[in-house]
Amino acid sequence: MQQIQNHLGRTLRRGGRPAELITYAPEFVDLVWPAETGMPRQTIHDRAIHAHRLLTAAVAALEQPHSEAMGIMLCLWPGTLGLSLDQRRERAARLFGVQPDTFRRPAHEGHLVLNLALEIYQRVQERHDRRRTLPT
Repeated sequence: MQQIQNHLGRTLRRGGRPAELITYAPEFVDLVWPAETGMPRQTIHDRAIHAHRLLTAAVAALEQPHSEAMGIMLCLWPGTLGLSLDQRRERAARLFGVQPDTFRRPAHEGHLVLNLALEIYQRVQERHDRRRTLPT
């Protein structure tokens, strides 16, 4: 869980779309969608697409305005990919009625990252549990 949270914090810098995950956060991809032995070989590109889908679904599962804010922060929503991290923080901060510097503190951004990390962790665990129960 802690690794997901740490990698997610680093993923905020460049965003969570597949190309950004491949380029700037391949460790995050490996963590949430690892290459599996005994399975047809999936490239980093395939796994980054799966990791992006998992990330997007986890963000969508959060309550508003948390979901909207994390979608902005991770460049998941249209019109956010070209924005700097400071610009994304400014947009997300508006959703909570706070200044960007206040939003950046653990009580806001840190709490959002923790909630999202928990949601991702739950989904990774569920996927792992389903894989273990499939007949071989």
